[in-house]
Amino acid sequence: MASHDYAKRKKKPRKPAVSRWVMLLTIAISMAFVAGLIVLSQQPDDSKVSTVITKKANPTKAAPKKQNQGVKNNSKTEQKNGFDFYTLLPDSEVTPGQVEEYASTPKDPNKKTNTLLQAGSFRKLADANRLRAKLILINMDNVVAEKTVSSSGSVWYRVRIGPFSNRSTLNKAEDILAQQGIESIRINKSAN
Repeated sequence: MASHDYAKRKKKPRKPAVSRWVMLLTIAISMAFVAGLIVLSQQPDDSKVSTVITKKANPTKAAPKKQNQGVKNNSKTEQKNGFDFYTLLPDSEVTPGQVEEYASTPKDPNKKTNTLLQAGSFRKLADANRLRAKLILINMDNVVAEKTVSSSGSVWYRVRIGPFSNRSTLNKAEDILAQQGIESIRINKSAN
């Protein structure tokens, strides 16, 4: 093997971390930003315009004629510029009609309901019994798996919960089912 002298090796020139073009671009953007701030600081003050507008919106009867003429001259220049809003506003006064208050009628949470919750519908009895057992384990009351036959003759096993004694317990049962990832459908007991 040939020995290699690493001490005499030439060092590669290092490239700068940021290229010169990036530095020049950054300086140019910074100078443009400062120039923009200087231009904005030399803009005229708008406080005089707001006083003219307030005088025009609320003209006083005791004001001398010279002030009114000055306001009229300003309104002509405003109309030439297309700003006639302030002259139209005092003339277009709108009075709303009388409206009765809305009286809220809250729902009674203890009102009796005839509602069932259907938690699932299956073709196989085993699937329905599996869901029924799961609902019983999470402390649901009155869980039933019913067999129904459709008009076409197909058999369905529907897992239903209820009926509920009031709206509050119905809403609570829906929340529990939603937490378990089970979608439920409200069914009126008379539409059974």
